[in-house]
Amino acid sequence: MNKRLNTLVTAMLLATTFGWQQPLATVTAAAKARTTQTAKVKGKTVATTSTHINLQGASNARDLGGYVNSKGQKIKVHRLIRSNSLSTLTKADQTKLVKTYHVATDVDLRTISEQKQSPDVRMKGVKLVKANVFKEFPPLPDFTKKNAANQMMETTYRDAVTTAQGRKAYKSLFHQLLINPKNKAVLWHCSAGKDRAGMGTAFILSALGFSRAAITKDYLKSNTYLVQTNKVNLQKEEAGWKAQGKTLTPTVIANFKDENGVQKAYLNATYKAIDAKYGSMAKFLNKGLGLTNAQLKSLQANYLTPAK
Repeated sequence: MNKRLNTLVTAMLLATTFGWQQPLATVTAAAKARTTQTAKVKGKTVATTSTHINLQGASNARDLGGYVNSKGQKIKVHRLIRSNSLSTLTKADQTKLVKTYHVATDVDLRTISEQKQSPDVRMKGVKLVKANVFKEFPPLPDFTKKNAANQMMETTYRDAVTTAQGRKAYKSLFHQLLINPKNKAVLWHCSAGKDRAGMGTAFILSALGFSRAAITKDYLKSNTYLVQTNKVNLQKEEAGWKAQGKTLTPTVIANFKDENGVQKAYLNATYKAIDAKYGSMAKFLNKGLGLTNAQLKSLQANYLTPAK
């Protein structure tokens, strides 16, 4: 195999693996609609909602406003936004995020390479904060081996909380949440909006009093919003694999699918790493991310409605 071609194909596989590809705006009809769920709060069934933000240049953007925690407190709308890459936002997308959703801060959790390759569109009046969870990504594992992608993803999720670099990035995210004005929104994102952004969301929801079950439900929604994007990714990965003269086996295809989606096991790897090192999520927020009880109360007061 030509060495230059092999290098280019490997780079392409890394790009699709970790979400460097440009996001597609096309999503399923179900993903476009407002997602409505119910939960038991103090013995009563209440509606808990989040909103998928329909953008041409970012398929996995969501407003967490509407989620209700176990105390009956609801996340205020247009305050907490998670997303995938913002590198292909249209003018209309920018207007919607700034004018409708009040985004004032954009926290980019991607690697330096991703930030240089596909820089965020600079939105007028929006502060850009670069807080890379990883310095760079490790080499890809052998995808001819069963469960190689699962093991890679679980390792990545553990590293996000066990490394100083990962904790530094999430500390930066929380700092922006703490200094954010009460009428503005903070948006955080990675490339696909599912892994690094997903973990950041898990930490934020934990700080706001949400259960692991509720957090996992939100986390798994990326599988719905990224259906079309992942379909294209799979086609690219399969083509790249064949271009290297390799046999495309069911195991390889399964690995491609596993690394493009989210699974409960991935998020659980983060929880397990936190429990092993800190004892609980609460202790991780305190000791790992340096959040004081006063700061947690400030976050809750700023982003949640009063308890009923």
